[in-house]
Amino acid sequence: MYIFNSRIRYSEIGSDGFLTIESLMNYFQDCSTFQSEDSGASVDYLMERNLAWVVNSWQVEINRFPKLGEEVVIGTVPYDIKGFIGYRNFFLDTAKGERLAVANSIWSLMDMEKGMPKRVSEDIRKAYPLDQKLEMEYAPRKIDYSHEGCHDEKMDFVVQPFHLDTNMHVNNAQYISMALSSLMNFHQNECESREIWYRNIKRLRAEYKKQAHLWDKVEPYYMKRTEDDKQIETVALNSATGSPYCIVEIVT
Repeated sequence: MYIFNSRIRYSEIGSDGFLTIESLMNYFQDCSTFQSEDSGASVDYLMERNLAWVVNSWQVEINRFPKLGEEVVIGTVPYDIKGFIGYRNFFLDTAKGERLAVANSIWSLMDMEKGMPKRVSEDIRKAYPLDQKLEMEYAPRKIDYSHEGCHDEKMDFVVQPFHLDTNMHVNNAQYISMALSSLMNFHQNECESREIWYRNIKRLRAEYKKQAHLWDKVEPYYMKRTEDDKQIETVALNSATGSPYCIVEIVT
Protein backbone atom coordinates (compact mmCIF):
# COMPACT_ATOMS: atom_id res chain seq x y z
CA MET A 1 0.00 0.00 0.00
CA TYR A 2 1.14 3.52 -0.79
CA ILE A 3 -0.48 6.69 0.63
CA PHE A 4 -0.06 10.44 0.69
CA ASN A 5 -1.89 13.13 2.61
CA SER A 6 -3.55 16.20 1.17
CA ARG A 7 -6.18 18.86 1.79
CA ILE A 8 -8.96 19.74 -0.62
CA ARG A 9 -7.82 22.84 -2.50
CA TYR A 10 -9.85 25.64 -4.01
CA SER A 11 -8.53 24.63 -7.44
CA GLU A 12 -10.03 21.14 -6.99
CA ILE A 13 -13.64 22.06 -6.20
CA GLY A 14 -16.73 22.98 -8.17
CA SER A 15 -18.85 26.07 -7.61
CA ASP A 16 -20.61 24.28 -4.72
CA GLY A 17 -17.35 23.93 -2.77
CA PHE A 18 -16.99 20.14 -3.13
CA LEU A 19 -14.30 18.05 -4.85
CA THR A 20 -15.07 17.37 -8.51
CA ILE A 21 -14.88 13.92 -10.05
CA GLU A 22 -12.10 15.11 -12.34
CA SER A 23 -10.06 16.13 -9.29
CA LEU A 24 -10.80 12.80 -7.61
CA MET A 25 -9.45 10.96 -10.67
CA ASN A 26 -6.38 13.19 -10.68
CA TYR A 27 -5.74 12.32 -7.02
CA PHE A 28 -5.83 8.60 -7.85
CA GLN A 29 -3.62 9.03 -10.89
CA ASP A 30 -1.14 11.16 -8.92
CA CYS A 31 -1.02 8.54 -6.17
CA SER A 32 0.05 5.74 -8.51
CA THR A 33 2.56 8.06 -10.18
CA PHE A 34 4.04 9.05 -6.81
CA GLN A 35 4.45 5.38 -5.94
CA SER A 36 6.23 4.74 -9.23
CA GLU A 37 8.50 7.76 -8.72
CA ASP A 38 9.40 6.71 -5.17
CA SER A 39 9.90 3.02 -5.96
CA GLY A 40 12.35 3.39 -8.86
CA ALA A 41 9.96 2.71 -11.76
CA SER A 42 9.53 6.41 -12.48
CA VAL A 43 8.12 8.02 -15.61
CA ASP A 44 11.68 8.79 -16.73
CA TYR A 45 12.79 5.20 -16.04
CA LEU A 46 9.95 3.85 -18.18
CA MET A 47 10.38 6.43 -20.96
CA GLU A 48 14.08 5.56 -21.27
CA ARG A 49 12.93 2.01 -22.06
CA ASN A 50 10.06 3.12 -24.32
CA LEU A 51 7.58 1.80 -21.76
CA ALA A 52 4.41 3.23 -20.23
CA TRP A 53 1.51 2.02 -18.11
CA VAL A 54 -1.73 2.48 -20.06
CA VAL A 55 -5.06 2.15 -18.27
CA ASN A 56 -7.63 -0.36 -19.55
CA SER A 57 -10.49 0.39 -17.20
CA TRP A 58 -11.65 2.27 -14.10
CA GLN A 59 -14.40 1.56 -11.61
CA VAL A 60 -14.96 4.20 -8.92
CA GLU A 61 -17.48 3.85 -6.07
CA ILE A 62 -18.31 7.17 -4.38
CA ASN A 63 -19.75 7.43 -0.86
CA ARG A 64 -19.37 11.17 -0.42
CA PHE A 65 -17.52 14.11 -1.97
CA PRO A 66 -15.22 16.00 0.44
CA LYS A 67 -15.52 19.76 0.65
CA LEU A 68 -13.03 22.61 0.53
CA GLY A 69 -10.42 22.40 3.28
CA GLU A 70 -11.07 18.80 4.36
CA GLU A 71 -7.92 16.81 5.14
CA VAL A 72 -7.78 13.59 3.14
CA VAL A 73 -5.64 10.48 2.66
CA ILE A 74 -5.18 9.08 -0.84
CA GLY A 75 -3.93 5.53 -1.24
CA THR A 76 -3.27 2.85 -3.82
CA VAL A 77 -2.95 -0.92 -3.45
CA PRO A 78 -1.36 -2.92 -6.29
CA TYR A 79 -2.86 -6.37 -5.76
CA ASP A 80 -1.91 -8.49 -8.78
CA ILE A 81 0.41 -8.57 -11.81
CA LYS A 82 -0.12 -11.10 -14.59
CA GLY A 83 2.09 -10.97 -17.66
CA PHE A 84 1.77 -7.39 -18.89
CA ILE A 85 -1.37 -6.58 -16.83
CA GLY A 86 -1.35 -4.78 -13.48
CA TYR A 87 -4.30 -4.50 -11.08
CA ARG A 88 -4.67 -1.59 -8.64
CA ASN A 89 -7.13 -0.43 -6.02
CA PHE A 90 -7.36 3.19 -4.88
CA PHE A 91 -9.10 4.89 -1.98
CA LEU A 92 -9.87 8.36 -0.69
CA ASP A 93 -10.36 8.64 3.08
CA THR A 94 -10.79 11.46 5.53
CA ALA A 95 -7.99 12.03 8.03
CA LYS A 96 -10.27 10.28 10.59
CA GLY A 97 -10.65 7.18 8.45
CA GLU A 98 -14.03 7.69 6.76
CA ARG A 99 -13.95 6.04 3.34
CA LEU A 100 -15.09 8.61 0.80
CA ALA A 101 -14.37 6.65 -2.38
CA VAL A 102 -12.81 3.38 -3.48
CA ALA A 103 -11.73 2.32 -6.95
CA ASN A 104 -10.45 -0.57 -9.04
CA SER A 105 -8.29 -0.17 -12.14
CA ILE A 106 -6.62 -2.42 -14.71
CA TRP A 107 -3.45 -1.35 -16.54
CA SER A 108 -1.26 -2.67 -19.37
CA LEU A 109 2.49 -2.16 -19.62
CA MET A 110 3.09 -1.08 -23.21
CA ASP A 111 6.14 -0.88 -25.46
CA MET A 112 5.35 2.54 -26.90
CA GLU A 113 7.81 2.18 -29.79
CA LYS A 114 6.31 -1.10 -31.00
CA GLY A 115 2.78 -0.35 -29.87
CA MET A 116 2.57 -3.74 -28.19
CA PRO A 117 2.15 -5.04 -24.62
CA LYS A 118 5.37 -5.79 -22.74
CA ARG A 119 5.64 -8.41 -20.02
CA VAL A 120 6.42 -6.87 -16.63
CA SER A 121 10.09 -7.42 -15.78
CA GLU A 122 11.24 -8.49 -12.35
CA ASP A 123 12.74 -5.03 -11.69
CA ILE A 124 9.43 -3.30 -12.40
CA ARG A 125 7.51 -5.96 -10.48
CA LYS A 126 9.60 -5.25 -7.37
CA ALA A 127 8.56 -1.59 -7.55
CA TYR A 128 4.98 -2.56 -6.75
CA PRO A 129 4.75 -4.77 -3.65
CA LEU A 130 1.42 -6.58 -3.78
CA ASP A 131 -1.18 -6.45 -1.03
CA GLN A 132 -4.74 -7.69 -0.46
CA LYS A 133 -7.35 -6.22 -2.79
CA LEU A 134 -9.81 -3.85 -1.13
CA GLU A 135 -13.40 -4.70 -0.33
CA MET A 136 -15.82 -3.30 -2.91
CA GLU A 137 -18.42 -4.56 -5.37
CA TYR A 138 -16.32 -5.42 -8.43
CA ALA A 139 -18.09 -4.77 -11.73
CA PRO A 140 -17.08 -6.29 -15.09
CA ARG A 141 -14.38 -4.48 -17.05
CA LYS A 142 -16.55 -4.35 -20.18
CA ILE A 143 -19.30 -1.72 -20.32
CA ASP A 144 -22.60 -2.60 -21.98
CA TYR A 145 -23.26 -0.01 -24.66
CA SER A 146 -25.60 0.17 -27.64
CA HIS A 147 -24.33 1.99 -30.73
CA GLU A 148 -27.88 3.30 -31.19
CA GLY A 149 -27.12 6.14 -28.78
CA CYS A 150 -28.02 9.78 -29.44
CA HIS A 151 -25.55 11.99 -31.25
CA ASP A 152 -25.55 15.73 -31.87
CA GLU A 153 -22.87 17.07 -34.21
CA LYS A 154 -22.81 20.36 -32.28
CA MET A 155 -21.22 18.46 -29.35
CA ASP A 156 -18.30 17.08 -31.39
CA PHE A 157 -14.89 18.49 -30.50
CA VAL A 158 -11.19 18.18 -31.33
CA VAL A 159 -8.42 16.98 -29.00
CA GLN A 160 -6.42 19.95 -27.70
CA PRO A 161 -2.84 20.11 -26.30
CA PHE A 162 -4.11 20.34 -22.68
CA HIS A 163 -5.79 16.93 -23.08
CA LEU A 164 -2.41 15.17 -23.57
CA ASP A 165 -0.08 13.54 -21.07
CA THR A 166 3.64 12.69 -21.24
CA ASN A 167 2.89 9.80 -23.62
CA MET A 168 1.46 12.35 -26.10
CA HIS A 169 -2.02 10.87 -26.13
CA VAL A 170 -5.17 11.85 -24.24
CA ASN A 171 -4.78 11.38 -20.49
CA ASN A 172 -7.19 8.84 -19.00
CA ALA A 173 -8.75 11.40 -16.62
CA GLN A 174 -9.31 13.78 -19.54
CA TYR A 175 -11.56 11.21 -21.23
CA ILE A 176 -13.71 11.18 -18.09
CA SER A 177 -13.86 14.97 -18.06
CA MET A 178 -14.90 14.92 -21.75
CA ALA A 179 -17.64 12.39 -21.02
CA LEU A 180 -18.98 14.30 -18.01
CA SER A 181 -19.17 17.53 -20.01
CA SER A 182 -20.95 15.68 -22.81
CA LEU A 183 -23.44 14.17 -20.33
CA MET A 184 -24.31 17.59 -19.01
CA ASN A 185 -24.87 18.84 -22.54
CA PHE A 186 -27.09 15.90 -23.47
CA HIS A 187 -29.52 16.46 -20.59
CA GLN A 188 -28.82 20.04 -19.56
CA ASN A 189 -32.55 20.79 -19.25
CA GLU A 190 -33.27 17.79 -17.03
CA CYS A 191 -31.35 18.75 -13.89
CA GLU A 192 -31.13 21.84 -11.74
CA SER A 193 -27.38 22.26 -11.93
CA ARG A 194 -24.09 20.52 -12.64
CA GLU A 195 -23.34 20.38 -8.92
CA ILE A 196 -26.62 18.70 -7.95
CA TRP A 197 -26.11 16.10 -10.67
CA TYR A 198 -22.52 15.52 -9.56
CA ARG A 199 -23.52 14.96 -5.94
CA ASN A 200 -25.90 12.16 -7.00
CA ILE A 201 -23.21 10.10 -8.77
CA LYS A 202 -22.53 6.83 -6.95
CA ARG A 203 -20.48 4.89 -9.49
CA LEU A 204 -18.25 5.75 -12.43
CA ARG A 205 -16.83 3.22 -14.86
CA ALA A 206 -14.56 3.81 -17.84
CA GLU A 207 -13.41 1.35 -20.50
CA TYR A 208 -10.56 2.47 -22.75
CA LYS A 209 -10.53 1.13 -26.31
CA LYS A 210 -7.83 3.04 -28.20
CA GLN A 211 -5.72 6.17 -27.90
CA ALA A 212 -6.76 9.60 -29.16
CA HIS A 213 -4.05 12.05 -30.20
CA LEU A 214 -3.70 15.76 -30.84
CA TRP A 215 -6.31 17.19 -33.25
CA ASP A 216 -8.28 13.93 -33.45
CA LYS A 217 -12.02 14.49 -33.72
CA VAL A 218 -14.19 13.12 -30.88
CA GLU A 219 -17.90 12.42 -31.38
CA PRO A 220 -19.87 11.73 -28.16
CA TYR A 221 -22.80 9.27 -28.31
CA TYR A 222 -25.24 9.10 -25.40
CA MET A 223 -27.50 6.37 -23.99
CA LYS A 224 -29.64 6.27 -20.84
CA ARG A 225 -31.41 3.35 -19.19
CA THR A 226 -32.90 2.37 -15.83
CA GLU A 227 -31.84 -0.80 -14.07
CA ASP A 228 -32.85 -1.89 -10.53
CA ASP A 229 -34.16 1.63 -9.80
CA LYS A 230 -30.79 3.10 -10.77
CA GLN A 231 -30.31 5.55 -13.61
CA ILE A 232 -27.41 4.53 -15.83
CA GLU A 233 -26.03 7.00 -18.35
CA THR A 234 -23.35 6.06 -20.85
CA VAL A 235 -21.23 8.12 -23.21
CA ALA A 236 -19.13 6.61 -25.98
CA LEU A 237 -16.39 9.00 -27.09
CA ASN A 238 -16.09 7.87 -30.69
CA SER A 239 -13.56 8.58 -33.41
CA ALA A 240 -14.66 10.02 -36.75
CA THR A 241 -14.78 6.43 -38.08
CA GLY A 242 -17.29 5.41 -35.40
CA SER A 243 -15.05 3.27 -33.18
CA PRO A 244 -14.84 4.37 -29.51
CA TYR A 245 -11.77 5.79 -27.86
CA CYS A 246 -13.40 5.38 -24.46
CA ILE A 247 -16.79 4.45 -22.99
CA VAL A 248 -17.82 6.05 -19.69
CA GLU A 249 -20.74 4.94 -17.52
CA ILE A 250 -22.31 6.96 -14.69
CA VAL A 251 -24.70 5.45 -12.13
CA THR A 252 -26.91 7.66 -9.93
